[in-house]
Amino acid sequence: MKALIKRAFSAIGLGVYRLDNGSFDGSKKPVVASPIHHNSKAGLEEFYSDAETVESYLDPAFYDRLIDLLASHGVDYQQKHVADIGCGTGGLLKALKNRFQPRSLTGFEYSEKALDLARAKVPGVEFCYFDIYEGSPRQFDVIFCVEVLEHLLHPDKALRNVLAMLDNSGIALVTVPNGRIDTFEGHINFWSPESWEVFLKQMCREHKIETGLTENTQNNYAVITR
Repeated sequence: MKALIKRAFSAIGLGVYRLDNGSFDGSKKPVVASPIHHNSKAGLEEFYSDAETVESYLDPAFYDRLIDLLASHGVDYQQKHVADIGCGTGGLLKALKNRFQPRSLTGFEYSEKALDLARAKVPGVEFCYFDIYEGSPRQFDVIFCVEVLEHLLHPDKALRNVLAMLDNSGIALVTVPNGRIDTFEGHINFWSPESWEVFLKQMCREHKIETGLTENTQNNYAVITR
């Protein structure tokens, strides 16, 4: 019946769309007038200045599932150099610190306000200002890049810089929302599971890739090794 109604409206130039101000996992999303501004330096500082929105946006259970996902691929975090690129307020690194004893934990983030919050919330972790378009010569055994690329105008350049920070025997976990169900106006890129795999194959010709959807939230993920 829904399909018939959509076709009938389409015939006269109208469409039926689902309106959703929240995310697929029920978390609160900020109101966005412009995705370009929202993902700018100024926009990020505004976002991280709203404590209520930041807290409601985070999902500690999601971080644990990502940690377990890499563990299911044979990753032992003990005594490893681990980085979270686009670490926000440090939630994933906090979860790692509570569960394991990595040799080092490093969070890279573009927002100074987010870095201030992360340093206050997660002591004992190194947090660094980072422009993903400039990259870094540092190398890590394990890299997380979680829900970052969908915010970027040039995700190809960003992903190349992320992978350049991977040690020769390292492993990376990259996630983005599933574009088939993602309705957040603050995102610039929307990858379906199929287009996500195509994008990765074009970008990671010298790497091994495994893609899939995360449990519960159904985010696109990629496990990448050299």
